[in-house]
Amino acid sequence: MAKPSRKEQDERIEKEITRINNVFLDLPDSKRELASELIERIAFMTIQLEVLEDTIKRKGPTYLYQNGSQKMLIENPAQKSYNTTMQRYTAAYDKLFTLLSFLKEDDEDEEYEDV
Repeated sequence: MAKPSRKEQDERIEKEITRINNVFLDLPDSKRELASELIERIAFMTIQLEVLEDTIKRKGPTYLYQNGSQKMLIENPAQKSYNTTMQRYTAAYDKLFTLLSFLKEDDEDEEYEDV
């Protein structure tokens, strides 16, 4: 898979946003709005990780770098970006689940207050 066009990336991001939002359908819209920006960032990172993963699969995690007579095996920049993005992606998902579990608990507390 070659690097997708910007239009294709935007379409894939929108599809991912929809997929993530579908997981939290039972959450009221007002509460889902609080998480919408985080969901958009996670969707973006998901697509970027897929692109980076494909690059790493095609080119490998390392490559031979030559500078004059010096030759050395160095880490593929895509691998470095992938590792950094994956770390932030995991942290963002953790924040999303923490936020949504907090909002769900808050929702349940409101139900008990109505009784």
